Amino acid sequence: MEERHRLALAIACAYAMAAFAFLMKQRFPKLDGRWIGWILMPAILACPLFLSADRIMLRALAAFLVNEVAMKVVDFFRRNRSLSFRDFVWLMVPFPTLAIVFPKYKRRLAQPDDPWPHLVRIVVGSLWVVASFMLLHQAQRVDFLRSNFALDHAYKLLLFIPTIEAISRVLFALERLAGFDTTPVIHNAYLARTPAEFWRRYNGRVHDWMIANVYEPTGGRRAPVRGVTTVFLFSGVFHELMFGIATSRFDGSQLLFFLLQIPGVLASGILERFSRRNGVWGRVFAHVVTIFFMAATSVLFFKGMSRVFPFVYASPTPG
Repeated sequence: MEERHRLALAIACAYAMAAFAFLMKQRFPKLDGRWIGWILMPAILACPLFLSADRIMLRALAAFLVNEVAMKVVDFFRRNRSLSFRDFVWLMVPFPTLAIVFPKYKRRLAQPDDPWPHLVRIVVGSLWVVASFMLLHQAQRVDFLRSNFALDHAYKLLLFIPTIEAISRVLFALERLAGFDTTPVIHNAYLARTPAEFWRRYNGRVHDWMIANVYEPTGGRRAPVRGVTTVFLFSGVFHELMFGIATSRFDGSQLLFFLLQIPGVLASGILERFSRRNGVWGRVFAHVVTIFFMAATSVLFFKGMSRVFPFVYASPTPG
């Protein structure tokens, strides 16, 4: 079987399990819907295993697509009430991207936006993404990047941050042109003054899913330390599983990366209060501390990225 057929099979299998969950809930309405999604999540996330182990990038693509399905299933059935098949079908459509919290995916614009600013976002953002891949490729030929991992990592961060922001703006523009009332997936994460603010800005849609499905059920504002710890533990296991399935290797780097975010997020209140009390210099200090913290810990995250995309680093990665 050709790999593109295996990719289609993996995605179809994920959607089939999601449909099966809906039918089971309809057939047995007394089932506790809060557990249906959580029980099915591991099986849905395992669907990329249909692809050959040596097709790492395709497995990574499949992992991204099916994890959206799994998160939607969890959020949909967590509500444990009668919901229509139409609601279910529209939620499962993979557009807007990562619209995984019910019923936010349904929000439509009261009136259409002016298309020109969005067309500019699409053109400029797309051009930057192409340019960043060209710069990434050219880095393989730069001797001081090939011989110094710290400089190489800093250079990749300087490319990565505007590139994901550009991708976010392109997706946002497409969604608004289609009439959806959305905000960018990633919203100026580089402006964050604390690690907690960074994670609110970095992926607002997954952040909302985490709040609704992990943080609040495990304590929320009543027990914020437990809630934050559970969120990043879950995220670490989730990313470790996804990178492990894509690369056929579990090394703990993703789990460790997200576990290191726990003290950073818990200390964010102190850092935020310091920045407010000390004016401009306090804000600059908090911003610099956050940049260095995220840059240092992101080595672990990029370690997994480099296994999926071997061209990410020009220098040998540590470990």
